[in-house]
Amino acid sequence: MRAAVLTSTAPRHVFFLQTMARAFPIAAALQQMKQNYYVDARTESEVIRGHFVRLGEAETAEFNPRISPAKLGAQLVDDLNTEALVDQMLRAGVDVVLLFGTVILKDVWLRAFPDRIVNLHLGLSPFYRGAATLFWPVVEHRLECVGTTIHLAVSRVDAGAILRRIKADPQIGDDYYTLTSRLIRRSIELMPDIVSGYLSGSIKPLAQDFGQSRAYRMRDFNQTALEKALAFFGSGLTRERIEAAERSTECACSQ
Repeated sequence: MRAAVLTSTAPRHVFFLQTMARAFPIAAALQQMKQNYYVDARTESEVIRGHFVRLGEAETAEFNPRISPAKLGAQLVDDLNTEALVDQMLRAGVDVVLLFGTVILKDVWLRAFPDRIVNLHLGLSPFYRGAATLFWPVVEHRLECVGTTIHLAVSRVDAGAILRRIKADPQIGDDYYTLTSRLIRRSIELMPDIVSGYLSGSIKPLAQDFGQSRAYRMRDFNQTALEKALAFFGSGLTRERIEAAERSTECACSQ
């Protein structure tokens, strides 16, 4: 079973590439340069600027990749959605495409690899879809809804059938940055077994119920929302907040 890995260039993405390369024969690895989002917001707000600095520090501390993507044969590309790249993958004998942190793949990919593109979404689907979906549950004080989703890629954003949802494992003293970095690492580490289970038929895809869906856009992010999220953690998660999340029936997941 030969895999293509499509990801970006931040430490978490390099860790994803390394983890998939340990689990599957890699026919191709494509990296798309990570975009610098929220540029205006960072310029206008010291709070937002500090938040992204802390995100970067936490990510580097959690992942700290030790192998250069170049040693894994990664190819840096400007545009993933080209027929030339898809043709390259077909010629390489790719059986499954493993996706994390790139632009939305267009029909040229979906037609070539139907039900064979598996995405890691940093949000608990269908409850949180779109942008910054680890962030919004915290803004809304729904710790029990912080999680990730491994699902099949389709044309609609974060809407494909679910293979597995992974909820955060909050610890006393966590802040936003430790909680989410640890969750991302765990999700990446679990993904090879989930993909293998899907390909073997032991994991059956679960269609999403969009009656429960919330979709967020980058423009929704602002300083007021960030301050609410940071205030939720205070000087660190308390036992009381964690136990309240454990008792909650919000964002219940059967898979």
